[in-house]
Amino acid sequence: MTALLEILPKAWPFILCAGGILFGLFRHQQAKTAIAKADQKSAEADARAAQNDAALAKANETAAQTGADNAKVRRDEDVTAGALPDANRVLHDEWGKN
Repeated sequence: MTALLEILPKAWPFILCAGGILFGLFRHQQAKTAIAKADQKSAEADARAAQNDAALAKANETAAQTGADNAKVRRDEDVTAGALPDANRVLHDEWGKN
């Protein structure tokens, strides 16, 4: 026991250094874990943003197709209406025959 007490004053800086090294190792591992979790959350947020962008692009594509379809229907209706005789003119012609 006395031998230990004689060595302790000479060895305390080394014991303190070893404790500091162990603390640093555990702290470094904890920081790496925190960084990995933050990177994972960032990647998940990027994936959600990409998914939202894809949904928006699909909605825009559908809207553009619907607009093109509606324009075609309008064009066809205009052609059909242009080919039909005007109702007022038909009535006027019928009245003029009498």
